Amino acid sequence: MAFELHEESIDALLDYHAEKGPALNWPHVFTLPAWLQSWWGAFGQGFNPCLYSVWEDRELIGLAPLMGKEGTACLIGSADVCDYLDFIIQPGREEAFFQAVLPVLQEKGFKKLVLKAQRPDSAFFTALSRSSGFTIPAGFLFMREDESFELPLPGTWEDYLAFLSKKQRHEVRRKLRRLERETTNYRYYLLEENSAVQEFIPSFFELLQDHPEKAEFLTPQMERYFRTLIENLAREGLACFGLLEIDGTNAAAVLYFDYREHIYLYNSGFNSAYRPLSAGLLSKVLLIQRAIEQDRQVYDFLKGREVYKSRLGGTGIPVYRVELKL
Repeated sequence: MAFELHEESIDALLDYHAEKGPALNWPHVFTLPAWLQSWWGAFGQGFNPCLYSVWEDRELIGLAPLMGKEGTACLIGSADVCDYLDFIIQPGREEAFFQAVLPVLQEKGFKKLVLKAQRPDSAFFTALSRSSGFTIPAGFLFMREDESFELPLPGTWEDYLAFLSKKQRHEVRRKLRRLERETTNYRYYLLEENSAVQEFIPSFFELLQDHPEKAEFLTPQMERYFRTLIENLAREGLACFGLLEIDGTNAAAVLYFDYREHIYLYNSGFNSAYRPLSAGLLSKVLLIQRAIEQDRQVYDFLKGREVYKSRLGGTGIPVYRVELKL
């Protein structure tokens, strides 16, 4: 096998996505060029880009969106705002990809490869499970760093309710009845068009800033990142808002990404005046209902062990950190 690695730019990933998209597996929204560009523009200072395209006999088998610092290579992104990180590889070529990449990283002087936010089905673990000739460097270790929750969506809303425990089914129905009973008028709708999403961004920030912990999180740098991220992905039809409006007021909203039949619940905020009506929780419940109506396959609550995720039917998925000494 004749492998070649070519150095690439982040901008080049856009061309690969447009030209080679169907041939490569861009496993989740966090691997898309628009996401990587948004993160790099906000947080990339201090890192050196180390992006490679991997070719075997002139066939592109994968992309390694890496960055380096002080002898360590890692995937572009950070686990606090990128729930999963991964390589972009042609399905079935994971072993060959890593056989090509690891020696080159050694030649470039890297002493360690650190892979954060790795799902069990990430490219590295897939290569490991299929390994016949993939040799793991000495000093390999991995540890569980977090947990995400995801919900396979059934065909109907009633099927979803039946899936919940009796207690949680009762709670969901009770909260929805209360919302109907104690408000003059409410509606839940999705903002999916680019212009509508862009226009709602300032209102979403207002909902986030209504709560001290999220206001503290939303530093000027983080706000710029969020704005750029939403704008970039909205242009591709991937960033959306689910908005719960009560009596003409924004009561709660969720920012989510709609990619490959998966709904990624990325962030949310609510008006504290509507806390007694469970507006924040219901904005997520009603998004599940809309996702079922749109025939989406998976509702991903993403990382974090908030109790509502399991109560709403999410199943825990371990998320790992992998370290390889090169």
